[in-house]
Amino acid sequence: MSASERCIEKLFIDMKQKYIEERERMREKFKREGKQIIFVHELCECPEKRRMRQRFPDIERAEIYTPRFAVGQLIEEALRQRFRGEERKCTKELIVDGKPYLISGTIDIVEPEENIPIEVKYQTSIQEKPLEHHILQLKLYLWLIGSERGELLYVSPEGLKSFIVREPLTDREVIELIKDEKSPRWPEWECQYCSYRQFCNKSNCRHRK
Repeated sequence: MSASERCIEKLFIDMKQKYIEERERMREKFKREGKQIIFVHELCECPEKRRMRQRFPDIERAEIYTPRFAVGQLIEEALRQRFRGEERKCTKELIVDGKPYLISGTIDIVEPEENIPIEVKYQTSIQEKPLEHHILQLKLYLWLIGSERGELLYVSPEGLKSFIVREPLTDREVIELIKDEKSPRWPEWECQYCSYRQFCNKSNCRHRK
Protein backbone atom coordinates (compact mmCIF):
# COMPACT_ATOMS: atom_id res chain seq x y z
CA MET A 1 0.00 0.00 0.00
CA SER A 2 1.41 3.40 -1.00
CA ALA A 3 1.71 6.38 1.35
CA SER A 4 -1.21 8.16 -0.32
CA GLU A 5 -3.37 5.04 -0.09
CA ARG A 6 -2.60 4.75 3.64
CA CYS A 7 -3.50 8.41 4.07
CA ILE A 8 -6.84 7.95 2.30
CA GLU A 9 -7.60 4.81 4.29
CA LYS A 10 -6.92 6.62 7.57
CA LEU A 11 -9.13 9.52 6.45
CA PHE A 12 -12.11 7.21 5.95
CA ILE A 13 -11.42 5.37 9.21
CA ASP A 14 -11.35 8.69 11.07
CA MET A 15 -14.59 9.84 9.41
CA LYS A 16 -16.31 6.57 10.29
CA GLN A 17 -15.22 6.95 13.91
CA LYS A 18 -16.29 10.61 14.08
CA TYR A 19 -19.62 10.48 12.25
CA ILE A 20 -20.84 6.97 13.03
CA GLU A 21 -19.16 5.12 15.88
CA GLU A 22 -18.79 8.03 18.30
CA ARG A 23 -22.44 9.02 17.87
CA GLU A 24 -23.58 5.45 18.41
CA ARG A 25 -21.55 5.25 21.63
CA MET A 26 -23.11 8.49 22.87
CA ARG A 27 -26.62 7.26 22.07
CA GLU A 28 -26.06 4.07 24.05
CA LYS A 29 -24.38 5.88 26.94
CA PHE A 30 -27.18 8.37 27.49
CA LYS A 31 -29.88 5.80 26.81
CA ARG A 32 -28.57 3.85 29.81
CA GLU A 33 -28.89 7.07 31.84
CA GLY A 34 -32.50 7.49 30.76
CA LYS A 35 -31.76 10.43 28.48
CA GLN A 36 -32.33 10.90 24.77
CA ILE A 37 -29.64 12.55 22.70
CA ILE A 38 -30.34 14.48 19.51
CA PHE A 39 -27.53 15.77 17.34
CA VAL A 40 -27.66 19.27 15.89
CA HIS A 41 -27.75 18.08 12.28
CA GLU A 42 -30.80 15.94 13.14
CA LEU A 43 -32.74 19.00 14.28
CA CYS A 44 -32.03 20.57 10.89
CA GLU A 45 -33.51 17.72 8.90
CA CYS A 46 -36.65 15.63 8.58
CA PRO A 47 -37.53 13.82 11.84
CA GLU A 48 -38.44 10.74 9.83
CA LYS A 49 -34.92 10.67 8.40
CA ARG A 50 -33.57 10.49 11.96
CA ARG A 51 -35.67 7.38 12.60
CA MET A 52 -34.77 5.86 9.23
CA ARG A 53 -31.07 6.36 9.95
CA GLN A 54 -31.35 4.33 13.13
CA ARG A 55 -33.41 1.60 11.42
CA PHE A 56 -31.05 1.29 8.45
CA PRO A 57 -27.57 2.24 9.71
CA ASP A 58 -25.77 0.68 6.73
CA ILE A 59 -27.14 3.38 4.43
CA GLU A 60 -25.57 6.14 6.50
CA ARG A 61 -22.30 4.21 6.64
CA ALA A 62 -22.24 3.98 2.84
CA GLU A 63 -22.70 7.75 2.55
CA ILE A 64 -19.42 8.30 4.40
CA TYR A 65 -17.40 6.55 1.70
CA THR A 66 -17.86 9.10 -1.07
CA PRO A 67 -15.30 11.42 -2.71
CA ARG A 68 -17.43 14.49 -1.98
CA PHE A 69 -17.56 13.69 1.73
CA ALA A 70 -13.81 13.07 1.82
CA VAL A 71 -13.01 16.34 0.03
CA GLY A 72 -15.23 18.24 2.45
CA GLN A 73 -13.43 16.70 5.40
CA LEU A 74 -9.99 17.59 4.00
CA ILE A 75 -11.08 21.20 3.37
CA GLU A 76 -12.41 21.45 6.91
CA GLU A 77 -9.15 20.17 8.40
CA ALA A 78 -7.04 22.54 6.28
CA LEU A 79 -9.13 25.57 7.19
CA ARG A 80 -8.98 24.68 10.87
CA GLN A 81 -5.20 24.89 10.71
CA ARG A 82 -5.35 28.14 8.72
CA PHE A 83 -7.71 29.77 11.25
CA ARG A 84 -5.67 28.32 14.14
CA GLY A 85 -9.01 27.30 15.56
CA GLU A 86 -10.30 24.13 17.15
CA GLU A 87 -13.04 21.65 16.54
CA ARG A 88 -15.37 21.78 19.51
CA LYS A 89 -17.89 19.23 20.78
CA CYS A 90 -20.74 20.81 22.73
CA THR A 91 -23.67 19.34 24.65
CA LYS A 92 -26.57 21.03 26.41
CA GLU A 93 -29.50 19.54 28.32
CA LEU A 94 -33.15 20.57 28.09
CA ILE A 95 -36.29 19.24 29.73
CA VAL A 96 -39.05 18.64 27.19
CA ASP A 97 -42.45 17.59 28.56
CA GLY A 98 -40.75 16.33 31.70
CA LYS A 99 -38.14 14.26 29.84
CA PRO A 100 -34.40 15.02 29.67
CA TYR A 101 -32.95 15.64 26.21
CA LEU A 102 -29.34 16.26 25.34
CA ILE A 103 -28.54 18.35 22.28
CA SER A 104 -25.05 17.66 20.98
CA GLY A 105 -23.03 19.02 18.10
CA THR A 106 -19.50 19.33 16.78
CA ILE A 107 -18.55 22.77 15.51
CA ASP A 108 -16.11 22.70 12.59
CA ILE A 109 -13.99 25.62 13.79
CA VAL A 110 -14.18 27.89 16.83
CA GLU A 111 -12.10 31.03 16.46
CA PRO A 112 -10.31 31.09 19.84
CA GLU A 113 -9.96 34.82 20.51
CA GLU A 114 -13.62 35.80 20.12
CA ASN A 115 -15.29 32.39 20.53
CA ILE A 116 -16.85 32.62 17.05
CA PRO A 117 -18.13 29.37 15.54
CA ILE A 118 -17.34 28.88 11.86
CA GLU A 119 -19.32 26.27 9.95
CA VAL A 120 -17.62 25.11 6.75
CA LYS A 121 -19.70 23.91 3.80
CA TYR A 122 -18.24 22.40 0.64
CA GLN A 123 -20.40 23.12 -2.42
CA THR A 124 -19.99 22.58 -6.15
CA SER A 125 -21.01 26.22 -6.72
CA ILE A 126 -21.39 29.39 -4.69
CA GLN A 127 -24.91 30.68 -4.02
CA GLU A 128 -25.93 34.27 -3.45
CA LYS A 129 -27.32 33.65 0.02
CA PRO A 130 -26.84 31.00 2.72
CA LEU A 131 -29.14 27.99 2.74
CA GLU A 132 -31.85 28.02 5.39
CA HIS A 133 -30.92 24.70 7.00
CA HIS A 134 -27.30 25.84 7.27
CA ILE A 135 -28.45 29.01 9.05
CA LEU A 136 -30.51 26.91 11.45
CA GLN A 137 -27.52 24.67 12.14
CA LEU A 138 -25.26 27.60 12.96
CA LYS A 139 -27.90 29.23 15.17
CA LEU A 140 -28.07 26.00 17.14
CA TYR A 141 -24.29 26.12 17.57
CA LEU A 142 -24.55 29.73 18.76
CA TRP A 143 -27.09 28.54 21.33
CA LEU A 144 -24.86 25.67 22.41
CA ILE A 145 -21.77 27.78 23.13
CA GLY A 146 -23.47 31.04 24.15
CA SER A 147 -22.15 33.14 21.28
CA GLU A 148 -24.01 35.98 19.55
CA ARG A 149 -22.35 35.71 16.14
CA GLY A 150 -21.05 33.00 13.83
CA GLU A 151 -19.92 32.54 10.24
CA LEU A 152 -21.00 30.25 7.44
CA LEU A 153 -18.08 29.68 5.10
CA TYR A 154 -18.90 28.19 1.71
CA VAL A 155 -16.02 26.67 -0.24
CA SER A 156 -16.27 25.55 -3.87
CA PRO A 157 -14.14 25.35 -7.03
CA GLU A 158 -15.64 28.76 -7.87
CA GLY A 159 -14.24 30.40 -4.75
CA LEU A 160 -15.09 31.14 -1.14
CA LYS A 161 -17.91 33.16 0.37
CA SER A 162 -18.77 33.82 4.00
CA PHE A 163 -21.99 34.96 5.65
CA ILE A 164 -22.45 36.36 9.14
CA VAL A 165 -25.23 34.74 11.18
CA ARG A 166 -26.53 36.39 14.34
CA GLU A 167 -29.14 35.70 17.00
CA PRO A 168 -28.79 32.26 18.59
CA LEU A 169 -31.91 30.21 19.10
CA THR A 170 -33.60 30.37 22.49
CA ASP A 171 -34.33 27.40 24.74
CA ARG A 172 -37.98 27.70 23.74
CA GLU A 173 -37.18 27.62 20.03
CA VAL A 174 -34.98 24.54 20.46
CA ILE A 175 -37.75 22.78 22.39
CA GLU A 176 -40.17 23.61 19.56
CA LEU A 177 -37.73 22.06 17.08
CA ILE A 178 -37.48 18.89 19.18
CA LYS A 179 -41.28 18.59 19.34
CA ASP A 180 -41.83 19.44 15.67
CA GLU A 181 -42.59 16.16 13.86
CA LYS A 182 -43.23 17.71 10.45
CA SER A 183 -41.76 15.41 7.79
CA PRO A 184 -40.12 16.49 5.59
CA ARG A 185 -38.85 19.57 7.39
CA TRP A 186 -37.98 21.26 4.08
CA PRO A 187 -40.73 20.09 1.67
CA GLU A 188 -39.38 22.02 -1.33
CA TRP A 189 -36.21 19.98 -1.71
CA GLU A 190 -35.35 17.62 1.15
CA CYS A 191 -36.89 14.38 -0.15
CA GLN A 192 -35.19 14.79 -3.52
CA TYR A 193 -31.76 14.42 -1.91
CA CYS A 194 -32.67 11.87 0.75
CA SER A 195 -31.10 8.40 0.61
CA TYR A 196 -34.23 6.89 2.18
CA ARG A 197 -36.77 8.36 -0.23
CA GLN A 198 -37.43 5.12 -2.14
CA PHE A 199 -38.96 3.40 0.88
CA CYS A 200 -40.11 6.27 3.08
CA ASN A 201 -43.88 6.62 3.36
CA LYS A 202 -43.52 10.36 4.01
CA SER A 203 -41.49 11.09 0.89
CA ASN A 204 -43.04 13.62 -1.47
CA CYS A 205 -40.95 12.54 -4.49
CA ARG A 206 -43.22 11.84 -7.41
CA HIS A 207 -41.25 8.83 -8.63
CA ARG A 208 -41.60 6.94 -5.33
CA LYS A 209 -43.60 3.73 -5.74
